[in-house]
Amino acid sequence: MQPSEDIERAALDVLGKGASWSSDIDVWGDEDSTCLSMVRDEGRVVEVLFRVDLRNIQRQDLARLLDGFQRARVLLVDETAQLHEPTLAAVLQALQASTAWKYVTDPRAFFASLSERHRRH
Repeated sequence: MQPSEDIERAALDVLGKGASWSSDIDVWGDEDSTCLSMVRDEGRVVEVLFRVDLRNIQRQDLARLLDGFQRARVLLVDETAQLHEPTLAAVLQALQASTAWKYVTDPRAFFASLSERHRRH
């Protein structure tokens, strides 16, 4: 099953069309910020990547994007390969468990945890 146009419409509405380096990749938003990209092979979507920039995403924009995912009836996969419903509550919980969240909320503690892990291995 191919991703619905609902995702593309939500991304266009919230993020705007972004620049792509390939005719096989559609991008919405800015790769240095919140963005969504769809990779196509012979016109068929083979990968969808959704990156949330925790430094500047607005809650209402995230909710609007997630609404497009909900209408498309997809699940989201986080950096640890966990599946999440595309609801604001589920995504906020996943974001707060992410390494990006740890970095944004306390960079010093984040780097200290990295060096601690490195010493254990």
